[in-house]
Amino acid sequence: MSKVITQIYGIGGLKDALMCCELGADHVGIAFGEVKHLGPGQKNCAQAKAIFDAMPEGVVKVGLTIASDVDEIINDLKLCCPDVYHLSGDIRDISPEGVQRIRDAFPGLKIMQALPVIAGVPLEEQDVLELVKQYESTTDFFLIDTKDLSSEIGIGATGATHDWNIDRAIIESTKVPCIIAGGLDENNVVQAILTSRPYGVDSCTRTSLPKDQRDENGNGKDPVKVKAFIDAAKSVDL
Repeated sequence: MSKVITQIYGIGGLKDALMCCELGADHVGIAFGEVKHLGPGQKNCAQAKAIFDAMPEGVVKVGLTIASDVDEIINDLKLCCPDVYHLSGDIRDISPEGVQRIRDAFPGLKIMQALPVIAGVPLEEQDVLELVKQYESTTDFFLIDTKDLSSEIGIGATGATHDWNIDRAIIESTKVPCIIAGGLDENNVVQAILTSRPYGVDSCTRTSLPKDQRDENGNGKDPVKVKAFIDAAKSVDL
């Protein structure tokens, strides 16, 4: 018997981060980088480092980028190096050789590679299993998320679900631990876990308050929803 790990994104500031840690999140993720790819919610490297440094020991600190320039990424990581670095741009924009350059520059860093799943499209019409084969030697985790074909910005953060049976097929095809994402909340995470049997589950959009309810520092995680999501996920034994 084992429990899945829980990962919470959408962290707006230190208040959000510490609240998620206190409520039992295993991974806490922050989008950061010196070049603004993701709008006002993205932190610069100094801001992200300050939040990570204030988080308690034992919580895995995850940084997210949609950058595709490996030199830019390496520069960001010199300024702020989390425990895990999540490559969430178009997976094809950084070759496996490019990912290996990042790994070689930071030997202690773990890489989380986003995998796109298109909602409503059968697995056999997607190339995600081929992408797994190409990238599994250069990643420590796969993050399986919903890809919105109308969006040109990265993978995920759509709040939309996809077929969890596709997640299961991906998970069964690789030894790399897989975290599933895409529209997960306290109401559907148990079924998502039972269907796909992942290493972990991720929530961003559906555990956040509406943007107009964020405080002056950008904090906007909903503590009630975060707790309910974590409690639901932890209620399942695999």
